Amino acid sequence: MTFTVSIVIGRPVEIVARALMDPENHPYWQTGLRKFEVIKRAPGEVGSVARLHYSEKGRPYVLEDRMVFYEPGKRIVSQVTGEAIAAEVETALRPSGAGTEMTIHWSGRGKILPLKIMLPLLRGKMIRQSRAELEKFKELVETRGVHFGGQPENGPERQS
Repeated sequence: MTFTVSIVIGRPVEIVARALMDPENHPYWQTGLRKFEVIKRAPGEVGSVARLHYSEKGRPYVLEDRMVFYEPGKRIVSQVTGEAIAAEVETALRPSGAGTEMTIHWSGRGKILPLKIMLPLLRGKMIRQSRAELEKFKELVETRGVHFGGQPENGPERQS
């Protein structure tokens, strides 16, 4: 199953890319993500590995995210795997007017029979959730800049 979602963010590619590559930002905009734990290499290095700790309806689960390709400021490809799912996620950034178009292409499959059957049926829900996450990411980048924690960038202690 595959899908693609995109959004235009009113900030330059450099700012969007830095915000995207900051592991501490991900729980602010990804649904159910409680912790982004880097376990091998630095974020942005091909071969880097992170554990993504999620909770859905009170049930915790962990996915592994392995970066397989990185072109700074342009394209990131990760393989995301867990007990029940395997996916490839490609994120592309490109200048668009005074902002940045961010496109996410998700391609995955269920690894266990129930999810193999259900995944195609969940496609619409996954697209809606991904769009909502991109909207949240856009809002955070446009109001807070590179780092989502702390004061908004217009506050006294904020710089991007």
